[in-house]
Amino acid sequence: MNRVAVLITIILLFCAASASASDYALDLGDYLFALQSYDEAITEYKRFLFFHPDAPQASDALYKIGLAYRSEQLWTEAIEAMKAAIQQTEEVTLKAERRIDLAVTMIANGQYNLALLELFKVSAQSPSDRLRRRALFLQGVPYLYMFNWQNARQALNAYFDGIPASQQKAEAINTLFEEANHRPQKSATVAKILSTLLPGAGQTYVGDWKNGLNALVLNSLLGFVSVDTAIDKRYQDAAFSALFLFLRYYLGNRYRAGEAAKQFNERSDRQHAAEMLRALNAQN
Repeated sequence: MNRVAVLITIILLFCAASASASDYALDLGDYLFALQSYDEAITEYKRFLFFHPDAPQASDALYKIGLAYRSEQLWTEAIEAMKAAIQQTEEVTLKAERRIDLAVTMIANGQYNLALLELFKVSAQSPSDRLRRRALFLQGVPYLYMFNWQNARQALNAYFDGIPASQQKAEAINTLFEEANHRPQKSATVAKILSTLLPGAGQTYVGDWKNGLNALVLNSLLGFVSVDTAIDKRYQDAAFSALFLFLRYYLGNRYRAGEAAKQFNERSDRQHAAEMLRALNAQN
């Protein structure tokens, strides 16, 4: 009987020591997190989860692990930790808040469609009007990064509709969307046609004068060499020059002209998206 009592006492002491160690790990993790010592904080949070994977504080520890990883720009690890925290979070408002943080992390990692999915869940499920409006605002951000002006405009207009006296702000944003829809664009097809007719003309069409001049000079030189060798009756050299050098650079010139047009449009889109994001930050 005494042996049984001693064994029970040892087990209880071990459990108490483990609980104390795990609580200490959680407190130490919070302390290190506040000091921005994220690697050490993650270690302590994981130590706590090792002792108490099903504890009520487990979701908080996972969430803070995600925030710590995000602070170190370890996006994949941050997203996985945040997802695990959300799965263990039962309180509806807290879950919505964490979904918004997860969406922000996904946006930072370029996972725009997945971010939108999380934001849609907040808009549909959250009982908090504040969080629903924040989700609407954030929905506009990935749409802007994807240059989807129409959906971005719809999301942001829905956001401003819920704010009293926001008409002036909404008009300012809508003006930027109108400019985005009518901004100058370059046609990749036109660029290719121009470079087909005159090498380098397509690059010049999109404002790339340097590469346009380079393509014109290089193709003109190779064309001259092909013709000159043919005139000298060096037909084998002429064929090699025409087929393997001139044709290669000529076709490459057409391809690069089309890519230059696409890059011009992308730069224009990115610049306009950045202007709208700056305007949103000023308005928000």
